[in-house]
Amino acid sequence: MADLIYKQLEGMKLRFVSGELRRSDDDRVLSYAMTFQLDLDFTHFVHMSKQFIPGYLDGLVNAIRPELGGLAYHLAYNYFFDAAGNIHSSKALTDVFANPRYYLDEWATADFQHRYHKPVFQTVDGQLQITARRDYRWSDLRPIQIWDLPVIQFEWSLNLMEGHPFPGASLAPASVVILGYSSADEVDVGGISMRKGTRYMQGSSLQLGAIVEAQILTA
Repeated sequence: MADLIYKQLEGMKLRFVSGELRRSDDDRVLSYAMTFQLDLDFTHFVHMSKQFIPGYLDGLVNAIRPELGGLAYHLAYNYFFDAAGNIHSSKALTDVFANPRYYLDEWATADFQHRYHKPVFQTVDGQLQITARRDYRWSDLRPIQIWDLPVIQFEWSLNLMEGHPFPGASLAPASVVILGYSSADEVDVGGISMRKGTRYMQGSSLQLGAIVEAQILTA
């Protein structure tokens, strides 16, 4: 993915709505639950996608993968198939990958573990929102402290994939470009490289209870 083209898409934004940090009763798990508004200007999306993949939304074997780091982990990618030629709005595009079955909800293998929950997408007042949750724990299940939490980046981008049909079958679609809300330029944030404009929070600075707008920083 490091060699892929990344482009900032005009009209694509990630807007904080609400958040909360919770601790399990046995002090072994810390969890944050977040709701963000996912803005996408569909006209700009169509224009940009055509520049890189002509006829992108009409190709049956073309596909898309949402990149939602910090919020959810999409397992693979979604072919357009029956949706091809019928995607005329942001909601129709989102419907291609909004099914929760496409998302992982298992603990990652590491000393310091995390687990995404399956996200919930919904339209509120005409705007797409994602509600997501992520858990943290130590693999030996010792109590976790807030200061153990890392810097958490929130990603909202779309990985555009081009299919390659041939007689009788088709190859798996290949990534061509990623369109996102943050800049392609990178900045240093406390020793961590982030794309400029990325929304993030300092996990170790949180408190139990509500997470507020002031705690969602911008690189």
